[in-house]
Amino acid sequence: MLLNVIVAVLAILAGCAPADGSRDPLRRRWRKESEDFWQEHSPAPSNAPGELRYRLPNYIVPTHYRLYLETEVHTGNRTYTGRVDIYLDVQRQTSTIYVHNRGLHITYNQLRSVSDNDIGDLLEESMRIAEDPEREFSIFSVRRAIAPDQYVLRVWFEGQLRTDDNGFYLSSYLGENGTRKYLATTQFQAISARAAFPCLDEPAMKATISLQIKHHPSYQSISNMPIYAVAGDLDGYVVTMFETTPRMSIYLLAFVVSDFPFIEDAGAAQRVFARPTSVNETQYALETGVRLMTTLDEYLGIPYSTFMPKVDQVAIPDFEAGAMENWGLCIYREELLLNEPGVTSYRQQTSITTVVAHEYAHQWFGNVVTNAWWSYLWLNEGFASLYEYMAADMAYPERQYRDLFNVQVVQRVLNTDSSETTRPMTFSRGATYDTIVSLFDNIAYSKGGSVLQMFRQLLTDDVWRTAVRSYLQDNQFGAVTTDEFVAALEGATQDLDLLPEGVDMRAFVGSWVDQAGYPVVEVRRTYRGDIVLSQDRFYNNKILNDDPTLWMIPYTILEEGTPLSEPLEWNWLTTRAAQVPTTASDDRWIIANVNQTGFFRVNYDTLNWYMLTEALIDDPTSIPVHSRSQLVDDAFHLARSNRLDIEITLDLLTYVRQERDYPPWEATSRVFTYFYNRMRGTPNYVLYQLFVDTLIGDVFLTLDVASVDPNEPLLHKYLKQVITSWACRMEIDSCLTDTREALQREVAGEGNVHPDVASIVYCYGLRTGTDSTPAFQYLYNKLLASDNVGERSTLIDALGCAIEPEQLDAYLLSAIGGELQVNYDDEERYYVLTAVLVSRAGVDALIRFLTENYPYVDSILGRSTLYSLVQSIAIRTNTPEEEQMLNELLQEMQAILPESLVASVQSTVASNLGWLSTREGLLVNNYLQRFRPIPV
Repeated sequence: MLLNVIVAVLAILAGCAPADGSRDPLRRRWRKESEDFWQEHSPAPSNAPGELRYRLPNYIVPTHYRLYLETEVHTGNRTYTGRVDIYLDVQRQTSTIYVHNRGLHITYNQLRSVSDNDIGDLLEESMRIAEDPEREFSIFSVRRAIAPDQYVLRVWFEGQLRTDDNGFYLSSYLGENGTRKYLATTQFQAISARAAFPCLDEPAMKATISLQIKHHPSYQSISNMPIYAVAGDLDGYVVTMFETTPRMSIYLLAFVVSDFPFIEDAGAAQRVFARPTSVNETQYALETGVRLMTTLDEYLGIPYSTFMPKVDQVAIPDFEAGAMENWGLCIYREELLLNEPGVTSYRQQTSITTVVAHEYAHQWFGNVVTNAWWSYLWLNEGFASLYEYMAADMAYPERQYRDLFNVQVVQRVLNTDSSETTRPMTFSRGATYDTIVSLFDNIAYSKGGSVLQMFRQLLTDDVWRTAVRSYLQDNQFGAVTTDEFVAALEGATQDLDLLPEGVDMRAFVGSWVDQAGYPVVEVRRTYRGDIVLSQDRFYNNKILNDDPTLWMIPYTILEEGTPLSEPLEWNWLTTRAAQVPTTASDDRWIIANVNQTGFFRVNYDTLNWYMLTEALIDDPTSIPVHSRSQLVDDAFHLARSNRLDIEITLDLLTYVRQERDYPPWEATSRVFTYFYNRMRGTPNYVLYQLFVDTLIGDVFLTLDVASVDPNEPLLHKYLKQVITSWACRMEIDSCLTDTREALQREVAGEGNVHPDVASIVYCYGLRTGTDSTPAFQYLYNKLLASDNVGERSTLIDALGCAIEPEQLDAYLLSAIGGELQVNYDDEERYYVLTAVLVSRAGVDALIRFLTENYPYVDSILGRSTLYSLVQSIAIRTNTPEEEQMLNELLQEMQAILPESLVASVQSTVASNLGWLSTREGLLVNNYLQRFRPIPV
């Protein structure tokens, strides 16, 4: 029945023949929206006292693994077999050996002595094994207790290639002739090496590894190390043997068995692998990898070749982790590595560049030096998050990647880190899979990178490099905690008068990494030559002045009239409050935390805010660009938490009519989005449109919506996309006309839209015109024909911009069609369903679709997808009529929706509908009613 409906509907979509679909890439925004929703409704985290129960005993230490695997993945067969010799340093008498095992069947085992670093006499065989699935242990019982010495535990086992993109798993793609081709690959971080072979799966349990893989000769295998031999077997298969790795954490082991070809730079010892139809899209990844490795070698002063002889990159069709830094073998989801000239957009290329930089930075931060336990994950991910921008900027200085860091990293995590449920950077929830994976969040990545950026700027780059090099050199092949990081900072600063009296480096660093949240610094001028500074924790929904948390805060102050090129002096706030002198005259503004170098917000007295606003309106460039961005971001969030009058924020925002730089506009766009989501559908929405139109109007006139200059700077492309997306959303006629005509020209075969403006042109070009059917069918056909994951992402989004009910209904139904009708993978099906959420027409269509088809969504995409879609609808419900539609959907789905979800959804809707009567809503509406554009 369902397939008949889909076949009928596909006539609207032009019913193209199937092609291979690829995992949607750069758009985790709807899943992120769902995560943020639940973060606001979840209890505060706490360290787990039962963690040790899941940890390995520390008196048995692995020193080497000799791993042998046999696979028939070329046939799609998921069964594989293997044997692993685990060399153990037993440091006290014991009668039990604990080894991690998730889902593997152990068929035989032996315990042997070690003689001359090799396998010696047989001591035990067929030892009794107690399986503990909850803790994922295989516990071997030795009949007679063994004394401290060196041993080898030899284990034969069978396993199944997983299908969840985790452990040793099965992947596939469609070849040129439409046949399904299979490959096997790995993703072991954080604790999934144990799902591939028995091992001691903790990051501090470092060992060397030698690997052999037996596979069909039509395939090849690659791993962390180069191949030293390939031998034929009697059954016609071959065994690929790899050189022994350096001492490393077991989660960094990786291998791929596939028919992928590669390109290489032999001189740089780098290769890039991809499926045969995509290997021609790997040149940029290779060139970028070589350039980034050279940059990091020079910057860090410890060449990569000190540790490893080569590095490979591999593009995998389905790789849930996104990208993984396995030492010498970095694995990526296709869209994060493949670059097709003329198709890949500047945003996608930026993602490729920074993701490769992130994974290459890990070759030192994470691989050479590894977090001792997952509670210190920020020591891996924070460094990589910082250098994904810094290294990319050093490699491509003309692109100014470093100028993206504050708006894309710092400001976003300042928002999420202001909730009551946030956690400290150093933190553990336990030692199970779910509790460890939950730590791979924006606190470990973005906050970690932001706090390290603060440390770097405080120390100056030269001193920071000295500290970083010492950190790497002193701890190479080791596992670290905060103590080793602090020791490196102490060594680099021992001759500097850096810290305030009574504060040591451990206290300074600990105040940022061991405490949840961050401070807001209140700057109150007496206008008698002094400033009163105070700090307390910033919450996004309340003021709590008695919070006991205290930070050691380094800060800078810029006074009006000071040359922007002049170095600024660092000062310290280490107490709850302090009074400090200022030389600024009463009629001149001051700015604290210049260019948002510190990880905190700043609030000022009303007069200083107004002086800053007047200065910005008179001449935005009188204030540094990142301070301008910071002022917008801080003012908005301070107003939202009732620390600042919302009218001061809105007055300050009006300066952007004169703004021509991207960072302040990115911060402004987030403010626009917040108010758009609350005012859409309300009586004063037209006043909001006038407000936004006024602020973007002047800069919009300087931009060409539908074309790209070959010499256009990267940050200007970001600026253009922000401005034009708002111009079209606010229905400025020229924006809609330009996008419609550009799309029509492509549909007519008169020239393709440039990929750097395609997302705007396709989306808004589809919304206007008397008959959008040809354009809709053209874009849908282009989606089905495309094999480029980045382009597919753009097209999925664009089709969701349709507003004709018939088109939307057909498009949504295509998401649950079978493989014979459409060529989406499961993740793309999910993104089809969320792509329509960009308009109210799309939300209404999704409600209609779920009302009729939620059982199919449940069976195809899962219950969590349904929950996420319902949450997304609730977030976009602003009127009583919309609420009624949502309630009818909830009633239809009541059998499968948990009460907690329904309650949260209803609370969200009540908050949306009640916003107009809140203090914030009333003040914003009053401001918009009084707003009159002032000629510039």
